[in-house]
Amino acid sequence: MQSDAMNAGVNPGGLQSRIEIRVLLCYILSHTDVPVPLDAVKERIHFEGIANYFETAFAISELEENNNIVVSGEDCGIKLYSITKEGKDVADALGNSVPFSIRERCMQITDEVINRRRSEHDNRVYMKKAENGFYITCSIMEKDMELVSVKLLVPDEETAETVKNNFLDNPIETLVNATSVLIGTKL
Repeated sequence: MQSDAMNAGVNPGGLQSRIEIRVLLCYILSHTDVPVPLDAVKERIHFEGIANYFETAFAISELEENNNIVVSGEDCGIKLYSITKEGKDVADALGNSVPFSIRERCMQITDEVINRRRSEHDNRVYMKKAENGFYITCSIMEKDMELVSVKLLVPDEETAETVKNNFLDNPIETLVNATSVLIGTKL
């Protein structure tokens, strides 16, 4: 396909055409069962050099205008997108024109973004400035019941953010590791 997209930040083999980007977004939404925060996916796709950030933002806007995708809800001010019948038709007809490796990686990215949003929604993380650094409290929740909570004093805000991100990336692993250490049994 002819390159008509801005290519700043796009790795060799990345998407070079606006059409490819729009098809990729339709493909992602047509293969996902839940509404997707495309802004987070857009950032990750850009960060990994798959497509230009601004071109992806433009593609999202065009797909909305063309009724290929719709905002199906919001969560904490973040738009969640779903595919329409027209968008599904685009994905079915043209999805295979996007390289397989890009489609697969973008589906992994989408799953990671969805799981991270779910983790942020279902668990709690509090950071509080302390005299000697920052307290960070990470809590694994089951509905409104706190199952496990860990409070750490870390030296700075950057370390607190790292702890927060690591916890939210995999709170279940945190639960399993903390529980197995505390009860003295391997789970």
